[in-house]
Formats: sequence, structure tokens, C-alpha cells
Amino acid sequence: MRREQVPLWVALILKFQDKCNIVPPDWLNLAFLKARYEEEVRRPQQFSDLPWNWIATSKIFLARAADDLQDPTHELRSVIQDLREIRLAKAQKGLNELNESNIRLDGLSLIEINEMRPFVLKVMNKLRQLHDTKATEGEMNNDDDGQYSDVES
Repeated sequence: MRREQVPLWVALILKFQDKCNIVPPDWLNLAFLKARYEEEVRRPQQFSDLPWNWIATSKIFLARAADDLQDPTHELRSVIQDLREIRLAKAQKGLNELNESNIRLDGLSLIEINEMRPFVLKVMNKLRQLHDTKATEGEMNNDDDGQYSDVES
């Protein structure tokens, strides 16, 4: 047996055939994940640095290669769930500060962003409509003679 770097899907096929053990990523251990959880608690305005695919990778390892992990899987699942919950709460809190032009999602994983996407898109569109309506009303109130003016776009 020797170490080789291969895509995860290849490693999973070889593992299924009992031809290899998979070396988990450095971040997939209790110490690292607990430290990230503590960082999430300490810094309520920012997300901790985790790989963009941390949720999917951890699910795959817990489901298909749990025997290759160093830490007990029930503890890993618990910490991962805690991390997801606190990050979701932060994201929901951030949605309260949403405006029509942007949203800050630094540090969120792809799955976390996609979970929020349907809601965020609807809210952003409504905010943009409100902003445009308000801007249009403001322009009409600024006319000197109180009449509507023709505008070419």
C-alpha cells in the first residue's frame, strides 16, 4: 500500500472494492471543527474559514469511509451539525441587513449558499422593486411644475 492522490470518487470506488483506505482531509477532525465552532461563536459578524465543499465532503466520509476517520463518527456528526446550525443562524441574521444591491456571503460553502438561494432571490427582487418605486416617486416629486415628464430610455 502506498499513498496516491486521486479524485474522491475514484477513492470511493477503490474503497468499495476493499482495495484502499482513504486519508481524510486535514480539517476533518474534532479538534479543527471544534476550533471553527468556537471561532463562529466568538465572531458573530464573520464566518470561519472552511473549505467551500466541507459539508458534502464530510457527509461522504461519514457515510462511505467512516472507518478511515480518526475520531468517533457520532462526535464528528454532532460538531458538524452544530457548525451548520450556527452558520445558518448567522446567515439568517445577515438577511435582516439585506439591501437591494448586494448581500455579503463571504466564507459560506456552496451548499449553504444554495440552501438560501430561493429565498434570497425573491427578497432581493422585492427590495429592488421597492427601491425602484421609491426612486421613481422621488423623481416625480422633484419636478418643478408638478407634471409628469417624458423619459426616453
